[in-house]
Amino acid sequence: MSKAELNIAENTLLSQADTPSDTHSDTKVILGKIKTEAEAIAVAKEVAKEIAKLAADPAQNDQLPRQQAELLSSSGLTAIGVAREFGGLGASVATIVETVRLVSVADGGVGQLLQIHNVMLRGHFAGYAPEARQRLISDVLAGKRLGNALAEVGGKNKFSLKTRIERREDGKLILNGSKFYSTGSYLAEWISLTASSDEGGAGVLLHRDTPGLTLVDDWAAFGQQHSVSGTVIFDNIELDEHYLGRRQGPMKRTGLTFPQILHAAIDTGIAAGALQAAVEYLNQHARAWVESGVEKATDEPHIIKRIGEYAVEIRAAEALLRYGAEVFGQHDADPDNKELQDELILAVASARAQSDKASLYISSDIFSLLGASASLTKWNLDRFWRNARVHTTHDPIRWRLHHVGNYYLNGVDPGEYTAILNAKQAEGVANANANGNASPAAAVTSIQR
Repeated sequence: MSKAELNIAENTLLSQADTPSDTHSDTKVILGKIKTEAEAIAVAKEVAKEIAKLAADPAQNDQLPRQQAELLSSSGLTAIGVAREFGGLGASVATIVETVRLVSVADGGVGQLLQIHNVMLRGHFAGYAPEARQRLISDVLAGKRLGNALAEVGGKNKFSLKTRIERREDGKLILNGSKFYSTGSYLAEWISLTASSDEGGAGVLLHRDTPGLTLVDDWAAFGQQHSVSGTVIFDNIELDEHYLGRRQGPMKRTGLTFPQILHAAIDTGIAAGALQAAVEYLNQHARAWVESGVEKATDEPHIIKRIGEYAVEIRAAEALLRYGAEVFGQHDADPDNKELQDELILAVASARAQSDKASLYISSDIFSLLGASASLTKWNLDRFWRNARVHTTHDPIRWRLHHVGNYYLNGVDPGEYTAILNAKQAEGVANANANGNASPAAAVTSIQR
């Protein structure tokens, strides 16, 4: 057996033990049902305080966030997105956005666990058999979490899926392939993935105990370590067709605005976390510069001004985030309104751009105020920049700005990269019709990690 095979085998054994119900951590939280949106915000603030204590410890950087994930579940935060018709709170987009932002103030990686859970959950209320949906909802209400396995390494672009579903001679559907950037999956109960097939793309929901499923703890980025975005392997998995989701026709034009606004919430939270940490360090540890003529670093006029600049950047990001969530609520109430579609895409793109700018600027620049000692590993202050730098590579902000600029300059309808997928699907349908093939391609259930 090769070294690589030994590593996979070892990680397989570890993943079988690392179920979401692990009790070996010190976290002791009683699962509760959050009854109001105000309560959800209050709970998120309390959970964030506990997560922040863990995040401040540099020894936690490379550790699996078991305790943090348990806090998300046990507090009830992972259940607030379940619709009222299914027995949940049915929290608004604004509330979900705010809970993700608050958790990300403490730890952007843990915020991404909550982000992807909510994205996957929202995508599974339709398109799946009632049996699958009911089991999933029951588990989520009981504190179970979802992870994703959508993106792949290699290929021409993110739409080039090598993971495939094939139908055997006995009629069984078999899944083979692998995924990377599988955020949250290593510690999740349910894995949501996309795969190609002869009938087009499909969404698949797998329980972590499914035979042939291997979860590998190999996420080794310099930031967002706690997003556990590693590898998932599918080896001749027999699929239950109840857990196979297909959607005919193109994806919604605004289909990516929900994951996108939650990504903006993560970066906005990271920026605020960096500012909070800088203020605390300035008050407790920093020394005034000898030329300043003041006794305390917090009295230096240049430092006061720069902190004001940070605060303005964050306030702008938070305001754009709230506005985007407000428009989202209007759009949900009137989804076919073209003007609201345009405004939602523009609003979310603006929030993404400002949160990207704020998180990178503040998390990096704080060291110019704090002094050389702030760079010591024991303070762990570089975690904000590392998280911001890694998370803001998620998709290029230049293309969000392109859509905004093209709208204002040339009057071109703003869009998202779902338009590329829809164009490919339309091309496939046209080719199929030209060749006399009556089986159109099916759009994947979700394409956003």
